[in-house]
Amino acid sequence: MPIHFLRRLAATHAAVFAACALPVIVEAAAPEVRGTWLTTTGAEDHIRTGANTAAVMADLRHIGLNTVYVETWKNGYTNYPSPTLAAMAGPDRASYLGNSRDLVQETVTEAHRNELNYIGWFEYGFAAEFVGTGGNTATPLGAKMRDNGWLLRDQSGRLGNSSNGFAWMNPAVPEVRQFLIDLTLETVVNYDLDGLQFDDRLAWPREFGWDATTAALYQQETGRSLPASVDDANFRSWRQDKVTLFAEELTAAVHAVRPDLLLSVSPSITNFSDVNYNAEWPVWQDAGLFDEYAVQVYRDNYASFNATLTGQVNQFSVAERQELVVGLRGNGSGANTPYADVEAMIERTRQVGAGGHALFYSKFVRDEFADELTAFYDVAEQGEALNPQFGPGHRAVPVVASAAGVNRWSVEIQEGSAYSLIAEIGGEWRELSVGYFPAGERELTVFGATRVELLADRRPVEPADFNGDGLVNAAEYTIWRDTFASITDLRADANGDNFVNLLDYDLWSGGYGYTAPTATTVPEPSSCFLLPMLFLGAAGITTKERRN
Repeated sequence: MPIHFLRRLAATHAAVFAACALPVIVEAAAPEVRGTWLTTTGAEDHIRTGANTAAVMADLRHIGLNTVYVETWKNGYTNYPSPTLAAMAGPDRASYLGNSRDLVQETVTEAHRNELNYIGWFEYGFAAEFVGTGGNTATPLGAKMRDNGWLLRDQSGRLGNSSNGFAWMNPAVPEVRQFLIDLTLETVVNYDLDGLQFDDRLAWPREFGWDATTAALYQQETGRSLPASVDDANFRSWRQDKVTLFAEELTAAVHAVRPDLLLSVSPSITNFSDVNYNAEWPVWQDAGLFDEYAVQVYRDNYASFNATLTGQVNQFSVAERQELVVGLRGNGSGANTPYADVEAMIERTRQVGAGGHALFYSKFVRDEFADELTAFYDVAEQGEALNPQFGPGHRAVPVVASAAGVNRWSVEIQEGSAYSLIAEIGGEWRELSVGYFPAGERELTVFGATRVELLADRRPVEPADFNGDGLVNAAEYTIWRDTFASITDLRADANGDNFVNLLDYDLWSGGYGYTAPTATTVPEPSSCFLLPMLFLGAAGITTKERRN
């Protein structure tokens, strides 16, 4: 629904209430994306070590944001366990982040605990790693791609040059495109993302493509040899088509698994993107490939920004401008954009009817201008702004469990739905299980937790119906009891971690009574049976590694 319509509707309601002499009601803020990007490589430690992640997410929500774009794929490594990357090149996570951390799960949990929409930011796209001018690969992935002949080169045979210092994977190679799609699908399946975003590196740089692999493919498909000019029209069009082909393949693959997921792209401004990156995002927009276009209108002053914005807005019809989220430069290389200019930029995005704005990056929002932005958004008086891509309550407050005995927790569920069961264990929040929980009061068994919560989960899940009879009842308990600790008979593996343990019991007990006309007492395991589970159940806490 367009923002201007919502504003008129709110104004009409306010007038009616005033005419009836009703008490004054605070008008909710108009829906708009209020986002920022979080990276691991800035000087600040917002998510790099995990020590500040909870505080950062809480602060961003308090300031007035509703969306975070969180680094997921960068410089040859994923920020999550990736069998796809491990199979291709070996190590999947950067050593400076810790070789076994699941940064995506850490940040998803804290974002959703603070009612923030979470977009997985595949920042590097086709860029395998940064190498600089004339540099060589330093990561296992870069070396693998180089040895396969799947890295682009310029006319001098270099992987990177002064126009672009990244080593680029070849978008014309089907195996490369599938590799990136498989990386993406891992996160779509394994994490409760609200969306995912590719950056301006969903691209093929202008000066690259003079390598043997590209030459052979270009000859095979067009009958032409590589041109002498980097601006050859035929070669440019062919490269643009390959980038668009990937956008089409990516969209189809993601929607086949999660049709509800927001697909976002954050390209450079049009013309620059078309020519320098062979990324024709206006073509993608015309084809309806992405739901959101967070165009990087990165300017360090308002006058330059306003002059550039018009060309981006004109790519969208008035009815489609909700798809445009304007990327604003807060800080980057060089001096910060003056805060007053940023505020004026935000107001301008509203005037043109854009779907919202995203600030680069979280350092500007939280560390440098938190007070100013908090006052500007004025959530206390204006109310929270919904992200227009999502409905009200899309990210609701957590359902908080209360202690009900040793390792026992009681929770009152208002609405039957899929939930992620999370627990604070050893000072860290962990996702233990994901399953369907009917409405009503439930008791859960969670060992060693200091806090337990349920987060609404948007992934498709099924009730813990182990025998397929359409009911969750005592028969499922019998199957779970008889297969407990099994890694071969997985009928009762409710959470898909290839191990039948207490986490599966919790999903069964939480879903007990599904489709039953009346609630009945949930049978409990005997104390002698629970004792050995105390030790075996702990093995089920780190489910994400096994799920992958």
